[in-house]
Amino acid sequence: MKRFFKKYKIPLTVGITILSAAILALIFALAIAEDAKEIFASQSTSSNGSVTIEEEIIYVESLPSESQEEPTEQVIAPLVITSPSAQDTTVTEPSFAISGTSDPSVPLVLNGQEITRLESGEFSIDVELKAGNNTFDFEYNGEKISYIVRYNFTVIKAYAPYEKQSYEAGSSFVVVALARVDSSSVTATFNGKTIKLIPQPYKDGELFTNFTGSFTLPTGNENDLNLGGVKFTGSCNGVTKSYTSPGITCLRDKALDGTQIVEIVASQAETFNGDTTDDWSRPTNSYLPKGTLDYKVGGIVYEPDSGNSYYNLRCGKRVYITKNNAPATERVTVSKVYKGELPESNSIGISKLETKEKHTYISFDTLWKAPFAVEIGPQSYTNPAKQDYSISSATYSYIDIKFFYTDEIRGDLEFVDNPIFKDAEIIEKSDGFILRLHLNNVGAFYGWNAEYNDKGQLVFEFLNPPTVTKKNDLTGIKIVIDPGHGGRDIGAPGLRQDTNPEAERNLSLAYKLKAKLESYGATVVMTRTTDKTMTADERCEFLRRESPDLCISIHHDSSTRASASGGSFFCFNAFSDEAVKYIYNSTATGGFYKEMKKGWHYFYMARVTSCPVVLTENGFISNLDDFAGIIDESTNTKKADKITQGVLNYFNSFYKNVANEPDNSYNGDDYGPNGGPQEPEDALPPDEDLETEENNNIGDEE
Repeated sequence: MKRFFKKYKIPLTVGITILSAAILALIFALAIAEDAKEIFASQSTSSNGSVTIEEEIIYVESLPSESQEEPTEQVIAPLVITSPSAQDTTVTEPSFAISGTSDPSVPLVLNGQEITRLESGEFSIDVELKAGNNTFDFEYNGEKISYIVRYNFTVIKAYAPYEKQSYEAGSSFVVVALARVDSSSVTATFNGKTIKLIPQPYKDGELFTNFTGSFTLPTGNENDLNLGGVKFTGSCNGVTKSYTSPGITCLRDKALDGTQIVEIVASQAETFNGDTTDDWSRPTNSYLPKGTLDYKVGGIVYEPDSGNSYYNLRCGKRVYITKNNAPATERVTVSKVYKGELPESNSIGISKLETKEKHTYISFDTLWKAPFAVEIGPQSYTNPAKQDYSISSATYSYIDIKFFYTDEIRGDLEFVDNPIFKDAEIIEKSDGFILRLHLNNVGAFYGWNAEYNDKGQLVFEFLNPPTVTKKNDLTGIKIVIDPGHGGRDIGAPGLRQDTNPEAERNLSLAYKLKAKLESYGATVVMTRTTDKTMTADERCEFLRRESPDLCISIHHDSSTRASASGGSFFCFNAFSDEAVKYIYNSTATGGFYKEMKKGWHYFYMARVTSCPVVLTENGFISNLDDFAGIIDESTNTKKADKITQGVLNYFNSFYKNVANEPDNSYNGDDYGPNGGPQEPEDALPPDEDLETEENNNIGDEE
């Protein structure tokens, strides 16, 4: 038997294995039969004898495999507070804007009250603060976070000069106290003299403004003098506070060394009233071109709030020594001084009058590059004392060029069919001569520029009125669009961190406007077409170089108050007011803003005189309702359409129908004069990837 199992061990093993498999198969078959039996047992017979099978749904839970996706959990966006920027913040105003972003599908509660948000999650609300600590508790997604805003009642918020200063003998320096507008008294005391500081213009709702004054240093001192600091005192609502700045040093008087000449070394130098020490840009002043010479009189005017300083010229004007050039940190040198002598008087000769398609040129021979001033008149302004140079209507009928130190103007000007001027007259004054150029029509002036050419001649360039041969046709019209900010200068931040900053929104709207204007035949150039950093001077030089028929600067406003809203349209020079009026009136029909404003502004680009310049502030990026429209591309397309309508209406005003052709006035419904090419949905070029002022006169209100 042992030999039998040993001999047939392998066959037996195989047989047993097969038999086992067969038995298992039989058992499995019987199980299936039993299941089938149960299924058929569940059948029922209907009344007509047919068989109905009741469906049984069997759920099979399978194991995860590479082809199956794991169920995903909903990702909830975090709560991001953009204002205040820190969880413990100190402020000096009783109202404060709290803003940020969150997931709109999750309730957001602030101090027990649910916050209203945009569909995209942004929110911004104004809160009133009590003196001392104010706690704001946010509840969101099961978590609570607290912010503290400390409100300190402050009379004087800041002052200048705030550090040691050394000034030239005979100089004037401005003192500034940023104090509450309702202060009963703000004074400054220096070198034994006390003066009352004067409040500067401020907007409705603002609680603080600059109070300014100035002191003049002694002259004739052979050595430096340490005169001590400036004491500032402010009183408001029974609270009085005083602060004293570090010491002021009066340097040795350089006038003891002889006369000094000021030379303009920048391409242009803005002028300021010589009998003031303020930092106000005024349209009643004008620019001096590179190479202009004049004597320096007295000391320097120092404006510590902006960091600017000025030379006083003998002609009664002031010019910058250096100036800011935002956003660059380096200051620009405008003028330099050196010892020398100038002729006692100047002699002017009219050299050439030339009328071309776009401009009228008048060239002058001069004995030396003496200063001059350009002013339009007669023209009244709303409230110059409050730095408001808006106009109710254009009343000017002539352009005056005043040549200082001039004892004669030789030659004649005869205008024959000139598009701007009809005649000229020469007027003698005690301090020089005026060349008065009479306009063909009241208010019909469009810009000027002046420079010395390579022959040393002073050449004036006057912009002719645009030639419009057909309504709603901008062929031959050149327009510069300036999308504000860009690059490292983002402008006002959006309500959501790192997205929708002002610079990006400006560029997007500018592209839409460009496409619409071009559909009507306009030649459109933009100061920037990418997310590029540009300084104030670069923009102004770009505009002068392009010398267009019109410039439109695109910006968006911002405020520390969440409730501030609306669109604003501004100009600086009176000859830009007409273009502003047309664009403002057209935009007002769009219903984009709860409030709209038209007026005057010292915005640096608007101070360029070579053409009409319109500054547009297309809503407050800090306001919830405005912001919703600012980030909505369809709304921006409509805004561009309305601005385009205003531009068309402005240039249509130059059209004279001499052929009795039909009036095809633009109604804003079609895209071009003949139904024109429609704007693509994405107004930005397909390959374009958007990465995301000088003194109180530079920049906008953002």
